[in-house]
Amino acid sequence: MTNQKGPGQRKTVQVSAAHDATPQLATAVQATEDPDVWKFSSEPYGGGEWTVRGVANRSPGGLVISALEVLPAARALNGVTAALLRKVPVGVVLNHVRAEVARLSPAEPEPSPPSKAPRKGGRAALSDELLRQVAVAYLSETRPDKPTGALQRLAAEFERPEGTIRTWLAKARSAGWLGPGVKGRAGAEPGPRLRDLTPEEYTRIFSAQTTLEDQARAIADSKGISLSEARQRVYERAGLTPPEVHDQQ
Repeated sequence: MTNQKGPGQRKTVQVSAAHDATPQLATAVQATEDPDVWKFSSEPYGGGEWTVRGVANRSPGGLVISALEVLPAARALNGVTAALLRKVPVGVVLNHVRAEVARLSPAEPEPSPPSKAPRKGGRAALSDELLRQVAVAYLSETRPDKPTGALQRLAAEFERPEGTIRTWLAKARSAGWLGPGVKGRAGAEPGPRLRDLTPEEYTRIFSAQTTLEDQARAIADSKGISLSEARQRVYERAGLTPPEVHDQQ
């Protein structure tokens, strides 16, 4: 994976309802000179009792927080306490960092396929289009807000036996559409070939930790339009009035 070092990209994430027009958490993610290391900061949207900043890096099990610093705000009169630490939604922060890294990271260039002798009989190779669809569906069905049973739901969606879905997932992982997962636990991250997510894919995969603001930013990036115009489209589609906010880049 290759990342371009640049200014942090500030986004919002809410903790509860998916279409609440008032996001509750603001997170900024910034690439570093190491393409597998990212810096981030996060705080309650509009201010709160704390701010966190830290480092996330890629591990064999995917993106993890490797360092985290909690800073009390002026209103936190007692400084960093156990009660204050319990208010920091570390899991939500990590999910949002994952979503932002996936959105900002460009896809790795595809290597030229080695020349092979034509197949003689047997099953046809799975297309990249199908493997991409399977990867997006799997990432969506293993989101934090989803119940167990992802494999059964995928089998119903693609109208194939669960054994076939397992084979497709293994091929999607080996082909680079899915990233590493944690042994014994469902889920993964977008693979290096799935970095260039469309707004629709981004929303489906990360809707558990995205808001209308996130969707607006993804559409603005993809369509090359202003954030204000993208925000107008997204909020109107949800039947809401866009809030008056100051864009933070």
